[in-house]
Amino acid sequence: MRYLVISTALLAMASPFAAAAAPLLELDSLFGDHMVLPRQGAIVSGRAAAREVVTVTGFGGAWKATADKTGRFSVALPELAPGRLDTVTVSGGAGARVTLADVVTGDVYLCSGQSNMQMPVTRALNSDAVIANASNPDLRMATVAVDPAPAPRARLAKPVAWEAAAPQTVPAWSATCYFFGQDLQRKLKVPVGLVHASLGGSNITAWLSPAASLPDYARQQDLLKTYAADPARASVAFGHEFERWWEAGAGPGKPWAATPAGMTGWSAVPDVAKNWEKWDVPELAAYDGPLWYGAALKLTPAQAAQAATLELGLVDEVDTSWVNGKPVGFTSGAGTRRAYPLPAGALKAGDNTVVVNVIDLWSFGGFYGDGPRQLRLADGSVVPVREWRWQQVPPAQKYPPRAPWDAMAGVSVLHNGMIAPLGRFPFKAALWYQGESNVGSPYQGLLARLFEDWRAQFGKNMAFAVVQLANFGARSAQPAPSAWAQLREDQRRAVVADPNAVLVTAIDLGEPGDVHPANKQTVGERLARALAIRLYGQPGGASGPMIRSATTEGSRVVLDFDGIDGALVAYGSSRPVGFEVCNDSGCRWADAQFTGAQVVLPDAGGARKVRYCWGDAPTCTLYDSKSGLPALPFEQEVKP
Repeated sequence: MRYLVISTALLAMASPFAAAAAPLLELDSLFGDHMVLPRQGAIVSGRAAAREVVTVTGFGGAWKATADKTGRFSVALPELAPGRLDTVTVSGGAGARVTLADVVTGDVYLCSGQSNMQMPVTRALNSDAVIANASNPDLRMATVAVDPAPAPRARLAKPVAWEAAAPQTVPAWSATCYFFGQDLQRKLKVPVGLVHASLGGSNITAWLSPAASLPDYARQQDLLKTYAADPARASVAFGHEFERWWEAGAGPGKPWAATPAGMTGWSAVPDVAKNWEKWDVPELAAYDGPLWYGAALKLTPAQAAQAATLELGLVDEVDTSWVNGKPVGFTSGAGTRRAYPLPAGALKAGDNTVVVNVIDLWSFGGFYGDGPRQLRLADGSVVPVREWRWQQVPPAQKYPPRAPWDAMAGVSVLHNGMIAPLGRFPFKAALWYQGESNVGSPYQGLLARLFEDWRAQFGKNMAFAVVQLANFGARSAQPAPSAWAQLREDQRRAVVADPNAVLVTAIDLGEPGDVHPANKQTVGERLARALAIRLYGQPGGASGPMIRSATTEGSRVVLDFDGIDGALVAYGSSRPVGFEVCNDSGCRWADAQFTGAQVVLPDAGGARKVRYCWGDAPTCTLYDSKSGLPALPFEQEVKP
């Protein structure tokens, strides 16, 4: 193709009679062969020549629209019957034409979030049998490649390919998204399209558009704009922000400015080619968090006068780096080799220092692999950086700030690269499975902001189905504060406040030692059930038993629930467990009885709040006898 373009250009230069450039006609990113076209509200969109008439034909009809002065066009289609299969042709002026083969009409859903949404079918329970029985031409998925971007893209950087469910395609699909689509398609007998766009470890802020991140992320957006124009300058600016954070109380001294003499008080790194968990240092054997690395090297005057590149090899997972006390770069991602440019004047004759703050988010951390760890000078010569030393960060300040272009913890970068390019595609609903990376910080307002933000792009009627985080970690023998429980409550409250959102809990599906529980089948089935009820009018409570009110009656508190299809039932005991009553003195376990749609706490005098199923990995025994769904965890104020 490249040679054809060059030849055409040469012909045009050689002859005034050469053919004009090929006419412009380009469809937006989600339009392709084998796609599921929304049966309601479908809009075929893209770019053509300014003011050009564009015609869409297929399914027995033809529809037209005129491109605007910038060349953007949107052709609205009428409602189409589900399950119609056809070829769609989009035609512009001067013979421009795009043909989409094997297009089927149905409903399309967006699946997004972090690692529990990204987790593939191969890691789910019974994956061999699931994959072997996956053939279904009425279930199709398009997976959006991970692409953090500092500014919104008009198109996906890597085109998506729609695939029909089959043993050859399903293994790499998002497990939660696949099991949802599989169950919903079986329930409705309507073709289902799935668009999967997620990234493990990502914070919700990375999925908000630039406009939605304001005003509280205004400074980060300014820095992101700098990064789009000049990454090196932005990295230096972020390094200074890190320094200000540290000096505001995160830790003592200025480790990034340590001298060679000062580094002698740091501990020697046993093997810089190994993660610190492999150093045989007890306090680092299971340590997740930040660690300081430092090294000194000597340069001649001729070497110091040159520009250079600091090469640090592989770092797990996030680093902020300094040379001679000046910030030089920030990178996130364990598989990315670090290489930071140093302008002439950054080095000096004699002693020089390299200091790196490394953040390990989970599993192994620190430098690893054979490098190289060196200075590559402008004349091509290299100076190795050896004899590394380390210093641990005070535990009171575990996690430093992250740069706004960090794919996992930045602002807007995943929206810019993976959501904005999807245009105004009319998704029926968005499935959102995220929150683990926001544990310990306020979440309700951010989730509500995400609802509003994405509806502004995809349509005000788009529903949301949110997966409430699973139980994870150690059990508690006594009532205790729990950041995981608080995030679940923030999810619940955001959904309750939104008239077009549903909540699906995974509180009974977790695994104590794995934040990625393998039972994604049940999560998908609960999502399909909830949306079949909310969007398609099927009977039942979408989420299962959910607290409606807590009321004082003498010395007891009466709890009323919504979303019960049958009656409340407790498993493993004649009474439900996991209830707490709380007042200004703290929380304590509460005895509970239930009848029909109510739970009564008989000895709850003075209670100001009631909690249920509260903890990182709580024991929860209250279920709905008909739907089989667990009662959702909650914290509820008690009303007189």
